Amino acid sequence: MTLDQLQRAALFGFAYQQASHTGSLPAMRAVAYIIRNRVINGWHDGNWLEAIQKHRDASGNEATDPPLFDPYSQTFQTLLRQIDDIYFGQSEETAQAVGKALYYQFIDKPLRSWFTDNILHQPSAHRRQAIIGSMYLYE
Repeated sequence: MTLDQLQRAALFGFAYQQASHTGSLPAMRAVAYIIRNRVINGWHDGNWLEAIQKHRDASGNEATDPPLFDPYSQTFQTLLRQIDDIYFGQSEETAQAVGKALYYQFIDKPLRSWFTDNILHQPSAHRRQAIIGSMYLYE
């Protein structure tokens, strides 16, 4: 396995575990795009694995136990097929909605006070970019 493959696998696992509770493939893709945006913007020196591992620094919601992988679900298999295109920036699906968003929150999970203070209470600095199901995206 190469580092590139490991990064794509980590991105897939993270996106799936963060948003699979929604049952929404676009929400899972949005999580992957947001990590991609963070890497492109130089977060954690552009290190994919560190951006994923330190996601809680900018998380919109309190931490919860991640769901188990369901490799037989259609959303799991579809995201698995699409993760390379998201990683390499070759997919337009969901990308337009995500835009330059760097933050997200799920409205059905408890908010972190840091997120409320630093993102929600500063709308001029962190404009709401989109709503995807129960997920809000912010720049």
